[in-house]
Amino acid sequence: MSNLQQILFGSGLLALSAVIHVVAVALSLPLFKWLAGLIPDDRHPLRRGIVFLLLTLGVILAAHTVQIWTWAAVFLLIADLPDFGTSFYFATVTYTTLGYGDIVLGEGSRIVATFCAITGLLTFGISTAFLIGVLSKVLPEKFGDH
Repeated sequence: MSNLQQILFGSGLLALSAVIHVVAVALSLPLFKWLAGLIPDDRHPLRRGIVFLLLTLGVILAAHTVQIWTWAAVFLLIADLPDFGTSFYFATVTYTTLGYGDIVLGEGSRIVATFCAITGLLTFGISTAFLIGVLSKVLPEKFGDH
């Protein structure tokens, strides 16, 4: 791929990943509303906080997992990687911005990999904001109140 093709392709994957993440968060909101009706905060505030925290983490983990698998499939298709395991490892290391450097892509796909790292940075930020938003709504005013 040319540099311009890599930039356009990487930008498209970044946009797709952002949409996946935002949709996962948005689709979980009705579930949160439904759960809020089942677990009133005045009777079991700590239990409610734990349930909401677990649900939030589940949504976040699922969204990141789908994105990493997507990037792994892309790297398997466009890069000269030997198998899916190597592709998945590279996608995970790049997405989390660890960047060990033990696998290096060729010139025809390395710009795409930078978009994988940008995706991780962006979606981890969205995840953090979502988690803090949920926690600020469901934890008791004074942590530990029952």
